[in-house]
Amino acid sequence: MIELLGYFLFVLAGLLFGLFGSGGSIIIIPILIYVFNLSIYEATTYSLLLVFLISLFGTIKHIWQNNFHTQNLIFFIIPTLFSTFLSRTFLFPVLPGYFEFFNKSKESILMILFSLIIFFASISFFKKLQINSSSNYKLLLIIIGLVIGLLTGLLGIGGGFIILPALVLFAGLNMRQAASSTLFIIMLNTLFALILELTIFNFQFQISFILELLIMLIIGMLIGIKLLNIIDLKIVRKLFSITLLVLSLLLFLFELL
Repeated sequence: MIELLGYFLFVLAGLLFGLFGSGGSIIIIPILIYVFNLSIYEATTYSLLLVFLISLFGTIKHIWQNNFHTQNLIFFIIPTLFSTFLSRTFLFPVLPGYFEFFNKSKESILMILFSLIIFFASISFFKKLQINSSSNYKLLLIIIGLVIGLLTGLLGIGGGFIILPALVLFAGLNMRQAASSTLFIIMLNTLFALILELTIFNFQFQISFILELLIMLIIGMLIGIKLLNIIDLKIVRKLFSITLLVLSLLLFLFELL
């Protein structure tokens, strides 16, 4: 019964990817840990593969529908890949398994950090920032790219919940354009992290498990992409913000209790 719930939640994760081009890994990590009982390391590694595959599928779908935009992507891609390499290769392996000061395990600390980042991302997206051409937005995109790489390396997430607001606020893209661009960046980022994982740490995947979850994600994504072309973009933006806010609070409370 609990596994059926997990599969249903993976459909919801795919729906987030389809609608927003991001946010799916926010659900994937907790599902793998709390429903399928994987460790934080196993969950982040499985998440990398699943997020890569679903973002690849979504990118191809958006290109087919002429929704794909490459504006300013270079300011994300290079710093993101660099930061992913450093965090996954050097930082994640040396983190202690338990933090005495906080009386929390590494898993709990990372999940709390995860929830806080999601919370601040949701709050920032509620604000309508005005960015003019004289603003040094390229530097902001580079800094955000470094943060995203850190998140990918430590938590196995694509970072789309930060990429998408940044593209809307600083790169001048609308929600539909930002969703397709976000999927492309996530695809490259998670692919790079996966290559590191397979070559350096030699992680072994359960292929049947991956295929089952991937099918659920694709079903949800197809529904999300269909809705994206129907629903008003202002409503999509509000839904994205509310989704992030609710998920961040749930994760934070779950780890503290």
